[in-house]
Amino acid sequence: MKQWVCTVKTLLLVIMAALLLGGCASGPDLRVGIAPSYPPLAFMQNGRLVGVEPDLAAQLGKQLNRGIRYEIMPFDRLIPGLQAGQIDLIMAGMSVTPERQALVSFSSPYMKIGQMLLIREKDVTRFPAELHNKQSGVRIGVERGTTGEQFALRSFTWSSLTHFDTTEAAVRALEQGSIDCFVHDAPTVWRFSADPATLRPGLLGLFEPLTDEPLAWAVRKQDTALLAQLNAELEQMQKSGYLQDLLAKWMRTRVRVGLPGNLEASR
Repeated sequence: MKQWVCTVKTLLLVIMAALLLGGCASGPDLRVGIAPSYPPLAFMQNGRLVGVEPDLAAQLGKQLNRGIRYEIMPFDRLIPGLQAGQIDLIMAGMSVTPERQALVSFSSPYMKIGQMLLIREKDVTRFPAELHNKQSGVRIGVERGTTGEQFALRSFTWSSLTHFDTTEAAVRALEQGSIDCFVHDAPTVWRFSADPATLRPGLLGLFEPLTDEPLAWAVRKQDTALLAQLNAELEQMQKSGYLQDLLAKWMRTRVRVGLPGNLEASR
């Protein structure tokens, strides 16, 4: 009898432990849509997905006690993929725009960037004045599908715009003289003109933002509970200092804007 009681107690303990362990899991893996073509926010390095967004996703999974499953997609397929239920959220350095807000719900921003100008160093006396001179004939390069392209189409209707499929193609065209300047966001301009690890000699970034763009994560309109969770976890990352430290790790260049002609970048 005593042995039977001990056996029952053991079984009960096993069942309770299983229930407790099951209660620790807060849900299935989060399917994260990402486009790894945007250093330092998301890119491939030695066959691994790295950058600001993958690090944020890993921290998010840790705080939510959920696994993270990446779904790599072209950037322009992320919102359709989200709407079709192929992914649960987008973490891909996506700017918040009115057009996108009509399709998805955005979390609180984790970073603010702006469009900037990348030029040849020898042309520093020409810009930014020539960018706004309708008679200058300036040739502007943009990357297809970006907010930089949208900004240029709205703001420089009189200029000659050249559309490129990739950032690298546009930068090569700038170096070769096929275009006079390249409009892209702050991380890209920093990367090619100020980050010692990736800068291209002879190119110069004008570090005065032409726009103000928040970056955020996106979920389906109906996923209000998930959106609330994301905002709460993001707030926790900010309060703990994790977010600030992470951005400092990947955005190694700090830019101080002074008087015209006195722009200064520091590590």
